[in-house]
Amino acid sequence: MIAQSSRTRGIKRGALIGLALVLALVGSGAAQAQQPANPADPGVKNPSKLDAMRPLGAELKTTVLDGFTLTAVGDLIISRPLSQYAAREPGFKSVLDVLGQGDALYGNMETSILDLRYFKGYPYSYAGDWTLSALPSVARDLKKMGFDFVSRANNHAEDWGIEGMRETSRWLDDAGIIWAGVGEDRGLARAPAFYESAKGRIGIVSFASTYLPTAAALPAEGAAPSRPGVSALTVTQYDDVPHDVMKSLALASCRVQATNCGTVPNSLSIFNQNFKLADSYGYEYTMDTEDQAEIYRAIREGKQNADFLVATIHSHDCGLDCDDPSKPQLAAAYLRTLAHNAIDSGADEFIATGIHNLGPIEIYHGRPIFYGMSNFFWSDIQLPLSHDLYQQNRAVLDDAYLRPERATSWDLSAPLNAQGGFAEPFIFQAIITRATFEHGSLAKLRIYAVDLGYGKKLTESGIPQLASAEQAKAIFKRINDATAQYGLPPLKMTIEGNVATITP
Repeated sequence: MIAQSSRTRGIKRGALIGLALVLALVGSGAAQAQQPANPADPGVKNPSKLDAMRPLGAELKTTVLDGFTLTAVGDLIISRPLSQYAAREPGFKSVLDVLGQGDALYGNMETSILDLRYFKGYPYSYAGDWTLSALPSVARDLKKMGFDFVSRANNHAEDWGIEGMRETSRWLDDAGIIWAGVGEDRGLARAPAFYESAKGRIGIVSFASTYLPTAAALPAEGAAPSRPGVSALTVTQYDDVPHDVMKSLALASCRVQATNCGTVPNSLSIFNQNFKLADSYGYEYTMDTEDQAEIYRAIREGKQNADFLVATIHSHDCGLDCDDPSKPQLAAAYLRTLAHNAIDSGADEFIATGIHNLGPIEIYHGRPIFYGMSNFFWSDIQLPLSHDLYQQNRAVLDDAYLRPERATSWDLSAPLNAQGGFAEPFIFQAIITRATFEHGSLAKLRIYAVDLGYGKKLTESGIPQLASAEQAKAIFKRINDATAQYGLPPLKMTIEGNVATITP
């Protein structure tokens, strides 16, 4: 800090020039119009109160060294160490070689890491979903594979309660893997985390729109204390319905709750669902403004303290083919607004995980956006599963087996996978992305097609291997088709075998 007495000795000529430039930019509507809208920008009211030699906008510049490459994958649903398979599986060894070639490696940690011999918490399954868990040795195995930082805000972060969330943090810390997206209160859950790479400081901000009930971290409110949990983005879903359906819903609303009588409203809520009048069926979502503001602020803060920033959301929110398990789902439309706002706030790469299939890709202001990274590890070996999963699925077991009382955890998982949309080839299509940046902007994006071994024995299924040329063709077609369905410009993609290159 500069002492007051030194200020009175005058401002250097360079500072005066800098101040003049700041004032000129603030007063120039044309200069402002060239900049993208920044929802996290507090706005400069009085430039004279700021240091002209350190304008706020300079701290949002991307300053990693030229040639910086970020490698990213999707959901890490992994339950046991896997790197040992590289010795006998050349395809997996090739995957590990790709993972190790960049400057930083990211994935979404979608499981709890627990030593159940000493664990003091409890499982909390919800709506028949699996309580995912991994052995403690998984953390160091992921580090051995090259993972530097992970997101943790997702719907499996509290499968084993707050205790499981905390123990996962301890194992990741012990392995030296940076993480973000959960915390002891909402401030800590929102906070960016940082990985120190050789080419610059990399920040990550993690949040989720899909999470277990009451898993969202909370701040203190009056006498009510804060709550540990995930960094949550609250969204409200609306079912789009045509006029004739809305008319029937209005009639039901009139009879059940004495509202919307004699009218066809633009929107209504009944049976714990929200409906909107539209030309066709579909889904819409609105984002909570408070959550948005806090997330954009975290992104801005993260970028101010880093040379490069990754923003990532875990979301199951779907916009197309949401109710047909035989078709890949398309990400909800609001994610495009969210991604653009995140980049305008300072993010250099935006990654959406959650929907278990590949989604669209967009290049926005020289920054890559992935609207669906699918899975990367897909472990169907899950030991143990909690008792209530067996209770909730007795009918499934009775229908599938002659002696359902003999069912193991896999015997339970097998029919649930088959009936729940996890028995389709596109679930086992994956990618590795490697984004290379020059002069603070995306220069090249390489996509490696990956196969997760659909139909292999349980001990080998879900382990990524580089895809064959034929499998890669289907994977790249899926990405291009999804990009078109999402209303985005065609990708400038060239394909060589199982690798595609996208240029801005």
